[in-house]
Amino acid sequence: MLPTTRLKNLYEGPLPPMALTDYESMSKFLNQGAQRCKASGRNFDLFLDWVIHALTVSLSADSASRIFLPKTKTAPFSLDSLIPLSGFRPLGEKRVRLNECSLIAPVWNNSDLDTALESFYDGGFVDQDIAEPFRGAYIEELRLAIIDSPSDVDIPNVLRVWSRGSICLNAYSLKDLEPVLSTDGEKWYLQVEDGEDSETVQEPRMAALYNCGLRRYCARG
Repeated sequence: MLPTTRLKNLYEGPLPPMALTDYESMSKFLNQGAQRCKASGRNFDLFLDWVIHALTVSLSADSASRIFLPKTKTAPFSLDSLIPLSGFRPLGEKRVRLNECSLIAPVWNNSDLDTALESFYDGGFVDQDIAEPFRGAYIEELRLAIIDSPSDVDIPNVLRVWSRGSICLNAYSLKDLEPVLSTDGEKWYLQVEDGEDSETVQEPRMAALYNCGLRRYCARG
């Protein structure tokens, strides 16, 4: 059984702790896979692709179920609580088809979700290419869209379930983030103008996903 303090930290993280991936266990699995592939000649990308898929599905599923947390614990979602990107310049704005990406958009308000579902039904389940940009981030290599709570998280969440529509988000590339953002599973390390800053990792799955993405898409040599 986890210590009370750790349970408390997990419970108050930006996403509910269902299917939590332990960062150290995931790292051990990948390191063992890398050794096996080195010995056998198999392509290690197979292991990375599987882990990226598993982590993305887990995070996306949990974000939609945030609504089921007790009322006293629901709250708006902060992108930087998941991955600290606000201090970095995006590539630009990108229109993202919701049927072509994974989506993290934590639902936290029953009434807003009710309204979004009713509006979608009354509109005939049609595609919606929403013109107004959403706060959040799109990580290109991972095809992962993350919606920050000052934006309306409910509409894209509903559209994604029925594979409809598109939204506009600031786009980021792992290749650009690699020199300025790193993690060891406990801390995020940010290269800033006056040196290095750090922030506590609140969601280990995102840290594991980020590092897997770097290994998969930014390997050098």
